[in-house]
Amino acid sequence: MAGQMTRSRRLETQQQEQSRAKWTTSLTKILAGLMVDQVHKGNKNNNSFNKKAWEYICDGFHQKTGLKWDKEQLKNRYSVLRRQYATVKPILDGSDFSWDEATGHVTANDEIWAEYIKVCSFILRFVVINLISNRRSFLRRKHLNIW
Repeated sequence: MAGQMTRSRRLETQQQEQSRAKWTTSLTKILAGLMVDQVHKGNKNNNSFNKKAWEYICDGFHQKTGLKWDKEQLKNRYSVLRRQYATVKPILDGSDFSWDEATGHVTANDEIWAEYIKVCSFILRFVVINLISNRRSFLRRKHLNIW
């Protein structure tokens, strides 16, 4: 019965899924507000918050939402937000794109989007081709024991 999940394993899986963070816009705004408070208090160095800041953020998030998510879940959301920012910032630094506060989206006219998508598609194809090529080389070296 190796393929069947035991009752205790099933319960453990359900508990893990129940505690999985499901982020909404309002929860993200609460987290962002708590992080901004800590930046203003000087509890962030370079790209990371100190231990005191994370304690405040975790406690504040629990008080404001009633959700007892752990520090890792909040830190993971912070990482996602940083990646999203890193993606959007260069786009908005250009004069052809703008941010629509009402919708929360990047906006531009259709011609600008078409050109942007064309350039990104080219870059994506280049990256994928290189990844495939590197993977094949890796597999050949491994198969031939060339290290």
